Amino acid sequence: MAHLDFDGDYGRHYDQSIRRIIPAYDAHLELAAAALGALVPTASSALVVGPGAGEELPSLLKAMPKATLQLVEPSEQMRGFCNTVIAEAQGGERIAWGPNALKEVASHFDAVICQNVLHLLPPAEQEPVLQQLCGRVSPGGVLVISSFSEEKDADLELWQAIARARFQAQGMESEAIDRVMASRNAGVFSLDPDRLATQLRLAEMEPPTPLLQALFNRLWFSRRPQGQ
Repeated sequence: MAHLDFDGDYGRHYDQSIRRIIPAYDAHLELAAAALGALVPTASSALVVGPGAGEELPSLLKAMPKATLQLVEPSEQMRGFCNTVIAEAQGGERIAWGPNALKEVASHFDAVICQNVLHLLPPAEQEPVLQQLCGRVSPGGVLVISSFSEEKDADLELWQAIARARFQAQGMESEAIDRVMASRNAGVFSLDPDRLATQLRLAEMEPPTPLLQALFNRLWFSRRPQGQ
């Protein structure tokens, strides 16, 4: 996991591996869609940054039935997986590919969704991406983010023991577990909740509202007040 090649072998097995690695993965997708359905049910536009294999797309289409979704995904292999999901969901008329880089997206959206992306970036690279995400949210719009995010002053030895026990219960081999555990601060980096809150405040958005925490994987939403 230290080198996440989304266009290589890791990407080919992404949809299976991410469920094993991220606790309550399906609940993250379910609650994100539910929050959007409750907060912006009449949204006309949404930006999905890093949709991966596209598993969240059908639920987003249902949660925001009037919205057109623009996708930002740099991996060619992931885009191929997404295209398969889009075809199966018959969502081609409502989903379009945007630029491959978030910084190249010029529009504003009623909803911006970014799941399991920020923890792939070292802390110094997380801040500009957070700024770009906030900058794409329209007045009255919603930002939904999920990421690996450690507790301050947490007993990491205890957390690692729980995580290791979880992987063992899933039948993962010791070598694979060791690779996952070694990826911390090498291929996966914690998103500091204070950093998130600070960037939201600077962007004049509401403080982050937590929707879910499973071990150190978290899901939040934030709204931009009307008139901003």
